[in-house]
Amino acid sequence: MKLVPLLLSVLLFFPGISLADSSTHKTYEEMAFLKHFTGKPPEFIKTELGEPDSISKKENASGTVEFWIYRDLVQQAHSDKIYRYTQFGIVNGHVETLGHTNRDPK
Repeated sequence: MKLVPLLLSVLLFFPGISLADSSTHKTYEEMAFLKHFTGKPPEFIKTELGEPDSISKKENASGTVEFWIYRDLVQQAHSDKIYRYTQFGIVNGHVETLGHTNRDPK
């Protein structure tokens, strides 16, 4: 019977720790980020940053365009503020665009 309260306290305590750890990730200085990721293939992006927070797909005459969105990843130049969104535009399997914004890209 004494084991049950101990087990419950462990279960309540440890998920909070893992949640705090999973929400923290590296932030990049803006110019360093651009130098590191410009011209890289999509596989490199996922290896370095993990799965995007969201992906949207659109079809056009050129083929399929995917937009990979990452949140709170890049620090604005000459500021301590963080861009809310970083977007990679992937056209036919190649990163074509890279940008940051504070507006919701949806």
